[in-house]
Amino acid sequence: MTQLSNNLIPASKGWETELTTERAKTTVRWFAIPILFAVSVWMRRSDPAIKASFTETVLWISLAVAVIFTGIESAYLWKPGRTQIHPAVKYLTVTGDMFIISCLIYYTGWAQSPFFFVYFVFLISNCLRYGLLMSVFVAAVFNVMYVVTLGLAPIGAVKASVLGGEGLKILSFWAGALYGGAISARLRRQANQLRVYEETLLELRAQLREKESTP
Repeated sequence: MTQLSNNLIPASKGWETELTTERAKTTVRWFAIPILFAVSVWMRRSDPAIKASFTETVLWISLAVAVIFTGIESAYLWKPGRTQIHPAVKYLTVTGDMFIISCLIYYTGWAQSPFFFVYFVFLISNCLRYGLLMSVFVAAVFNVMYVVTLGLAPIGAVKASVLGGEGLKILSFWAGALYGGAISARLRRQANQLRVYEETLLELRAQLREKESTP
């Protein structure tokens, strides 16, 4: 009966699969890499201090790592016959993305780096796709990587007066993670409820057609 109802009207699949989500993220990353690279080049040209630390060698190595990382992921995700991915893949790709962002922050001004806001874009993108658990994971990884990035800065590079501001950044990031994750969880519940309603209606319609076709 379920097969009959599925042939009548295609039911909604609900939330997208993790394979579809990772493919979408990889596509976005291919567009984001040249944009971030162009911004990095512009910052080097406009700020002598950044140019001194963010050398051409470091810049090209960062670009190569991002391209290789994305290329490997693309080959894995678009492998012929691929219908699902290992659950750990999404956490590995998230960690890799945040590592690259942290490197950009390190070489472009530490606490004053504009790339800090990329963290927030990255957070919202992943928490809406994966829900509360991924939001907490991103926030935890950010908490570690951002503190380590500032800790590795040369003495005097991060002013003491900015520490309070850095605490507010971390708190606001956690607040965004929890709030975005809660919204994503609610959207997922609604999507699942809608899918159940559609399947129920299809079942009832199939039963009705079977009764009408019975002499």
